[in-house]
Amino acid sequence: MKTLISFFFIMMMMLVSCTKDQFVQEENLELKKAKAPIPMKADFCATPDMTSPMMLMPIPGLDPTDPKNYLPSKMFVSGNATHMGLVDTEKSCTLVETLELIVEPVVGGSPLFFLKQTGTGVMTAANGDDYQITWWAKTSLANWTYIGEVKMFDGTGKFKGMTGTVQMIGAVDMVAGTNCWKADGFMEYAK
Repeated sequence: MKTLISFFFIMMMMLVSCTKDQFVQEENLELKKAKAPIPMKADFCATPDMTSPMMLMPIPGLDPTDPKNYLPSKMFVSGNATHMGLVDTEKSCTLVETLELIVEPVVGGSPLFFLKQTGTGVMTAANGDDYQITWWAKTSLANWTYIGEVKMFDGTGKFKGMTGTVQMIGAVDMVAGTNCWKADGFMEYAK
């Protein structure tokens, strides 16, 4: 009987010591996590808010009376991302603040034309936590693909104190009037 009691005592001690080590390890991982950038990936699409102010594309020779030569200044964002899950589309939007034409010369060829946009916005997770963004995008007028960058900051809830940067690669669908992109980068959480 003493052997059986000793055996159970040793097993309980091992169980308690393993459990204690596990909690200490998780706490240390959380501290490390707060001090290091964490990967962030997103799949987003945006739909124009046709009630927002329209911006004339700054391309010489465009007819300012033709509505097709204008872009909306606000878009609603849908999709999902790590750290967010599903995005609350009604509360996630981007605002275009500047729109300019960029002409890049090509040696021995025709110049390349791009639209460069800069703006701000807010991204809201399904649970209501959100963060602010600033962004830029450079869109090719030849095929309507674009690259860009988003900086994230000033969050609420689980995003409080978070900062981060992602690179975007996307394309505009001129027929559907939407654009979709993938983002890849990092978020860094405050302690």
